[in-house]
Amino acid sequence: MFRTELKLIKSRKLIIPASILLLALLFLAFFACWSGADKKQLEGVALASFLAIRATQSGTIALFFLFWMLQFSIQLQNSGFYKMLLLFGWQRKQLFLYTIFQIAIYAFLLMLLNFVAFSLLSLFYNTNPLQLLVNSNINALLSQYFHLLIIGLLAVVLSFLKANYVLILPVFIYWILEGWLNSLLNKKFELDFSGFFPLQASRQIISENLLSPMQIAIIGFYTLVFILILHFSIQKKMFV
Repeated sequence: MFRTELKLIKSRKLIIPASILLLALLFLAFFACWSGADKKQLEGVALASFLAIRATQSGTIALFFLFWMLQFSIQLQNSGFYKMLLLFGWQRKQLFLYTIFQIAIYAFLLMLLNFVAFSLLSLFYNTNPLQLLVNSNINALLSQYFHLLIIGLLAVVLSFLKANYVLILPVFIYWILEGWLNSLLNKKFELDFSGFFPLQASRQIISENLLSPMQIAIIGFYTLVFILILHFSIQKKMFV
């Protein structure tokens, strides 16, 4: 699996999307650096600590990952990549494990790109990559990684249900509507349903508050549902 994915990562088809993603991450890093250095007047270790928190708790990065995995999985399906693996002797259960492996790999690479973006910008704001690394909380990094895994799993599930790039638009609209609906219920009726919506529930992982048993159960439920849907979709899908 690793060799197969390494060939994909080295392909030229990933250069342009990866470059665009890096530019987007640089923009987020610039905004975080500007907010910490210019508005809060932070520098050195204090700024590095602030940036480490902003880097690991950004929900926008998860949105980027959702789009990345959605278009990437659709591309592999439409290009016949998965069908080629089946023709080469792969079983469908191997293909299922491979898609999970892909999510894990690209979640790690996204976090690495995000660190690179913050490291480059930190050089211009009186701090450095080493301070960023030292002040990064391992629990926050793991939480962000698990959050990305769930978001990536959702993206791959949607792509296997309908391998069409048009799907990106309704997914983006739902992302906005879910956040808006949760905010509306909270402000108008003082009801907090953030832990019950799929995207909002997974985002609870990267919050600074400890997860309650109910929140853990809901997140685990959604994760299990996504895994089961992906498994059955791969078992029944007619690859082209």
